[in-house]
Amino acid sequence: MREYFKTTPIIYTFRHHYVNMNGFEISTTENLNRWFGGTLDFSAHFKTPQVRGISNSEHIYSIFYGPRFAYRKSSVVLFAHALVGGTHTGVSVEPTGPHASDFTLAVALGGGLDLNLTKTAALRVLLADDLRSDALGLSQNNYRLSTGVAFHLGKTK
Repeated sequence: MREYFKTTPIIYTFRHHYVNMNGFEISTTENLNRWFGGTLDFSAHFKTPQVRGISNSEHIYSIFYGPRFAYRKSSVVLFAHALVGGTHTGVSVEPTGPHASDFTLAVALGGGLDLNLTKTAALRVLLADDLRSDALGLSQNNYRLSTGVAFHLGKTK
């Protein structure tokens, strides 16, 4: 059973339970040498759940920057990062109704694994982050899992 709390007379949002949201993540890393670089990360996640017969359109947008540490072998790159930035969290009743939103400082700690396919492309097998924020008055630990393709531009350091 899920618990809910009311932020307005109509909006219900999830409280202390996991909600899977779909979205995308785009990041770029400038490597200063073989093991250290700086990563800029942007992500957006969305969901429109039905809560007590009401449609709530929910979103989380985040932008982060921070150091990235990598361990490289010929076909594998393991990396870890500590990113700091902000998240914009919002919920609104669909089609038109009240809404609540918040922009807060956030931290994302995590890492991943890339399998090199060619000199210019890799398969990002896993990117996992613990995203910590205090959105809408609640301390939250959100977990991001991503997979995709990574492109290598420029010269190898």
